[in-house]
Amino acid sequence: MIETLQTKKKLIIGVTAGILVIGGVGYYYTAQHNVPAAADHTGHQANAPVMAMGDTVTLDAKARQLAGVQTAQAFVKPLTKETKTTGKIAMNENGRTYITSRVEGRIDQLYVTAEGETIAPGQAIAAVYSPTYIAAQEEYLLAMENVQKLKNASKDIVQINNRLLEAARRKLQLLHVPDNEITHLEHTRQPKDHMTIYAQFGGTVLEKQVLAGTFIMPGDKMYSLSDLSTVWLYADIYEKDIAGIKPGQQVVVTSGAYPGETFNGQVTFINPILDDATRTVKVRVEMANPGGKLKPNMFVNAMIQIPLGDSLLIPESSILDTGSRKIVFVAQSEDTFVRRDVVIGQYADSYVQILSGLQPGETVVTAAAFLIDSQTKLGSFGSHAGHGGGGDGKGAAASAPAAGSAAPVQAPAIPGAPADTGQHSGHSGH
Repeated sequence: MIETLQTKKKLIIGVTAGILVIGGVGYYYTAQHNVPAAADHTGHQANAPVMAMGDTVTLDAKARQLAGVQTAQAFVKPLTKETKTTGKIAMNENGRTYITSRVEGRIDQLYVTAEGETIAPGQAIAAVYSPTYIAAQEEYLLAMENVQKLKNASKDIVQINNRLLEAARRKLQLLHVPDNEITHLEHTRQPKDHMTIYAQFGGTVLEKQVLAGTFIMPGDKMYSLSDLSTVWLYADIYEKDIAGIKPGQQVVVTSGAYPGETFNGQVTFINPILDDATRTVKVRVEMANPGGKLKPNMFVNAMIQIPLGDSLLIPESSILDTGSRKIVFVAQSEDTFVRRDVVIGQYADSYVQILSGLQPGETVVTAAAFLIDSQTKLGSFGSHAGHGGGGDGKGAAASAPAAGSAAPVQAPAIPGAPADTGQHSGHSGH
């Protein structure tokens, strides 16, 4: 009997202890989490820092500050695009010439002996022993003598002799004998043994093609010349820039050989064929070469100025390029931004030309446009802000909407986040 009573007493003590333990655990959990039995979150979306609906995004002041939003107005001004490239100096082919012989004979002396020397027009370049020249002088002297002797003959004979004298003089002129030498011949009546050859053109000697003692014939090349007072520049223009290049456009050239110095030229020719390997087009620029500073085969830098006229401009950082669309965000108010498609033209001076989609004076986002654009796809990040773990037990009362108030429009949920059903995880227990 006593054993039975002791057993019952132990059982009662065990059950009482178990109840106390369970109650303590429950109290501890409740005290730590302090979760209200039911929390109504209707109306919290209206206070979100970021809200998105379609192409429109609203950011409060703090969200704009954190994102670093900056804006600028679209404006109109004359725009000049500068296309920079490299090029190579070449000789002006219009200034390349040959000095040739007009008589046959033997070159006994050359007055210009080295390549690179400069020859002026009319400069003496060689002395040639030429039987043709000697015979032409004697013919002229004979004609002069006949005119003098038969000056009292009949009118017909006088006319014939005068015509023969004129023909003999013309022959000397065709041999490129200067008039002053013909006049000297008239006074001295002594023909010269050597004919002096004068340069028909001026320029820099590129190649000397004869030597002293060479026998030459009419038409033989003696010197190859180039006039380097003007040169050509061949510049490579990429395919994407060629549409803006036109003959007559101004080009500014700089060279590492002359720091701080610039040379000016203009576009004279655009090659009609694109280089398939480099995807570039050769553009020829003609330019003055004062002092002969620009040497053929020298590499230089070139900048072609392309006037685009009056253009509507915005900073190029405003443009979001999706590949198929060009997008900007237009500020409707201080905190509201609307996505809009635009058609762009050329880029220049950190600005982009707007062909359609914007009006002068409209304000566009220039910084954080990508972040704003992401909100139109992801929705509001701040829709449930402030619903963290801790609470003061007043959430239910503070969250309750006024009677009859309308529910706000909610932004799309973030992909992968749980759907908002008006309750939060951990509330089901209440």
